[in-house]
Amino acid sequence: MSNHNTEIVTGLLDGELKGIRRWLAQRHVNTCPVCAAEYRQQQRVRDMLQANPPVAAMSDSPEFFWSKVKAEIQRRGDERVEVPMPKFTFADWVRQHQFATASAAVFVVVMVTVFCLVDVVPHRAVVTASVPPAADFARVEQLNTPIPHTAASTFDSEDATVIWVTGLPWTPDMNEMKTQFANLDT
Repeated sequence: MSNHNTEIVTGLLDGELKGIRRWLAQRHVNTCPVCAAEYRQQQRVRDMLQANPPVAAMSDSPEFFWSKVKAEIQRRGDERVEVPMPKFTFADWVRQHQFATASAAVFVVVMVTVFCLVDVVPHRAVVTASVPPAADFARVEQLNTPIPHTAASTFDSEDATVIWVTGLPWTPDMNEMKTQFANLDT
């Protein structure tokens, strides 16, 4: 106990301190003159209060007092008493349900994180509302190949025809592409 705390001295006198805290407080009071003087002064006040207990002065006897209370209750009978109700705000509800509020907040954060990090919807072709001219259409055909999920697209232009087959690694060399097709396990 490095500082002089009168609450600890009071706790020592009241018997509220137990174990090591009681031992440390008693040791400090025995070695510190300031806390020892506070201990003696509080002990003296307690002794004086015990020697002179306060006397409650009632003008009526207890039986007469309770008879007046009963009479007043009977006189009022069914009379309603308006008791003001405190307003219950959202902040009050949050304070009463701190665990539920924290749990809900964590759940929302986790769900937002999951939706941001995980691609929930698989990629699909996007259909636009405007229809391009017939010359710009590409024909996509499902192929019967040993490569799963394979589709081929051809794009005709004046310069070249491009055929793209999904499921194969990209190579710019057509001969290497032919070799990859030939080496597929059938």
